[in-house]
Amino acid sequence: MDRVSKRGVTCMAWNKDCSMIALCPNSSEIHIYQTNGGKFKKDWEKTPKYILGEHTEVVSSIDWCHATNALLTCSHDRNAYVWTFDEKKDKWIPSLVILRINRAATMCKWSPLGNKFAVASSAKVVPICHYEEKHKWWVATTIKKHKSTVLSVAWSPNNKFIVTGGTDYRCRIISAYQEALDPKDDPHDFGKIFPKQHEFGEVLAEFQVAKAWVHDVAWSPSGYRLAFLGHGSTIHFVQLGGTSPEVTSLRHSGLPYLAVEFISDKAVVASGFDQNPHVYVSAEPEGTEWKFEGKVDKEEKKVKKKKTKFSAAASMFENAATRGQKAAKKTAANTVHQNSIMEIYPFWDSNRKYAGTFETCGIDGVVTFWDLSKAGFKNLKE
Repeated sequence: MDRVSKRGVTCMAWNKDCSMIALCPNSSEIHIYQTNGGKFKKDWEKTPKYILGEHTEVVSSIDWCHATNALLTCSHDRNAYVWTFDEKKDKWIPSLVILRINRAATMCKWSPLGNKFAVASSAKVVPICHYEEKHKWWVATTIKKHKSTVLSVAWSPNNKFIVTGGTDYRCRIISAYQEALDPKDDPHDFGKIFPKQHEFGEVLAEFQVAKAWVHDVAWSPSGYRLAFLGHGSTIHFVQLGGTSPEVTSLRHSGLPYLAVEFISDKAVVASGFDQNPHVYVSAEPEGTEWKFEGKVDKEEKKVKKKKTKFSAAASMFENAATRGQKAAKKTAANTVHQNSIMEIYPFWDSNRKYAGTFETCGIDGVVTFWDLSKAGFKNLKE
């Protein structure tokens, strides 16, 4: 079991060549480990190479820009920082982003081109930030279209739109187009679906089918599909195209999901309170039919070592003294994760078409690697 922190891991991000991982051990710090090219904790250096400590509250989100190598972090302290690496000093240099929010920042994401980023917040707003070269600071332009806390945000592949989810039970597609930063061409023909696609802050589509908090959102590699999660143990898929978006909703029998990611245009991985990544697939590249494909963690029963008479007696005494019970309760799950999975990080191929492997982190402090082919999943590519 690859436990990184006893306090849990709230968020993580990898650099472009996967030689480093940045994670938050459920604190105000960001720990950056050298991985030596390995995806498992046993392959990493034992201690963090860098510890970033500018935040004063728990870090809620980390994103590593593969285009610029800049690290983006946000926290419950209402601040966001863009970290750039100084090779001469061998040090990460923070640049404070003035978000102008009065509540916690909940998630941050770089745009695909890396020239701007979005920050979800409990202040009912989403600042879209870009760097002003003339003044040498980050400027935030705020989207004010939400009625409650925004829990999640994701970018479309065209760098123009964001999709958000929050505690007002809604998932929204919103224009984050900025003329100075984004191309005007429309290769996806979104102009037919969203006539106001180039009007910043315009709500292009709104979905109220979750009827519960929307924990996370994701955008497919092609840009024509979305996925979002409802707290009522639901997952929803949106197909863009035609005259209007079409929504497919599925309910599963387990606990609610907290994180979702596309691993191809026809497959999605979701996980959360069930402590096990689940795979959903679409029958057709442009269809609206989705189905549950299976669990990635096969939940094999763990073989426990037999205790000696002395260790069994010591354990019984400890339980009686600390818990007031004669024997320890069997609470360990058969899953790799022993608590909620907070994030999924897919490892994309060079064309960003398929991610057959991914990493998860959780409140149990475990960061672990998953290979879908070894777990028995096939035909998940386009």
